[in-house]
Amino acid sequence: MVVAVFAWAAVSVAAPTPARAGISLIRDAEIENTIQEFATPLLRAADLDPAALKIHLVKDTSLNAFVTHGMNLFIHTGLLMRAEDPSEVMGVMAHEFGHIVGGHIILREQQIEATQRNLWLSYALGAAAALASGSSDAFVGVTLGVQSGMLENLMAFTRGEENQADQAGLEYLDDVGVSAAGLLKFMRVLENQELLVTARQDPYMRTHPLTRDRVAFVENHVKNSTIPPGAFPDKWKLEYARVRAKLYGFLEPPPRTLQRYPESDASIPARYGRAIAFYRQADTAHAVSLIDALLRDVPNDPYFYELKGQVLYESGDADAAVAPYRAAVRLLPHAAQLQLGLARALIARGNDADYKEAEAALEQALRDEPEGASYWRQLAIARGREGNEPGAAYAMAEYALRSGRNAEAKFHAGKAVQLLPAGSPSRLRAEDIKAEAERRLDLARKEKEKNR
Repeated sequence: MVVAVFAWAAVSVAAPTPARAGISLIRDAEIENTIQEFATPLLRAADLDPAALKIHLVKDTSLNAFVTHGMNLFIHTGLLMRAEDPSEVMGVMAHEFGHIVGGHIILREQQIEATQRNLWLSYALGAAAALASGSSDAFVGVTLGVQSGMLENLMAFTRGEENQADQAGLEYLDDVGVSAAGLLKFMRVLENQELLVTARQDPYMRTHPLTRDRVAFVENHVKNSTIPPGAFPDKWKLEYARVRAKLYGFLEPPPRTLQRYPESDASIPARYGRAIAFYRQADTAHAVSLIDALLRDVPNDPYFYELKGQVLYESGDADAAVAPYRAAVRLLPHAAQLQLGLARALIARGNDADYKEAEAALEQALRDEPEGASYWRQLAIARGREGNEPGAAYAMAEYALRSGRNAEAKFHAGKAVQLLPAGSPSRLRAEDIKAEAERRLDLARKEKEKNR
């Protein structure tokens, strides 16, 4: 796993009523990269830019996936754990991309008020801001307060739009040579929920109305297709099996994971899942032994190195964690979350040279993910330990602004303006942060006075 921490943070996202439901996001480079790999050919078939896709993993056991403006794809962990092969996930994504091409997302946004339209911008910014807590566990995570009813209203499509998205999605699947049998299987799972009361149905069922005509249309397509089910690369099968093993390992109780992946199963995904389960049981020696065996079989796997670094770091051995993190970064240098893991281990180890290396890792992370609040926070720590007070103040200002801590942003930006050389890029940016923080504070003050 590329990310070494499960940092929980709470960020309130404005909603028009007090009723809110928590939405938890998790970050994991391996899972995100795998979903991106499956999505890329579909996006090209849809004449959409794969590089524009932003993948958000929602920690939720229900079946759901949806797209919003700005090419944001939200996919529930429940769907990934329930789907048995890549074609099911690709079928769902192809359908969702059909909604983008059909302009259905724009229509939804035009039907809601400005505050609700702005929700998704706040949501995206809040997600980045919230990934900044210092606590740790399995994934990097964030809880965002969002009114659940608003989500469903935003993403509720008409039957006509669903038919259009089905037709487009089937064309994309045909173009990339993946059978629509996976989409049909997913539809049949949803079909079984029709007799359930609405509150017990999965969100996907409530926002994507399923009709017998839709199912028959996909059935007929599969029946007449020359593409056999399971016609996708073996590499995808293995990658997806690893995704599921990782999710089960981190999200299910360890005994359940060990039952699902018994010692008799010597496959790579099963051993991966067991290693994570033993890590979560604080059996460090057993977990590291399993990871080392995986690395002997797959010596250049950055995610196995990352997991080893995480296990060692979380067990309190930052010194031993540095080497596997370095190996992971060498193999996957543009994974910002992985650079964050290395930086945290280096800062914890605390040698003078470590802070410089941590600073370089975090600067690379910010080049790859410029809005990452957690990277700025760790950068401030590294610079502070180096004695670089101006650089630390500037980094803290960036972190605070992205985290919605406007008073702190104003303070740290003001300090950076005083300490940084006049005319330097960081000084100019600090001045902008100070002005923006003051603007936000003024708006908040006026809003508070208006509501008295």
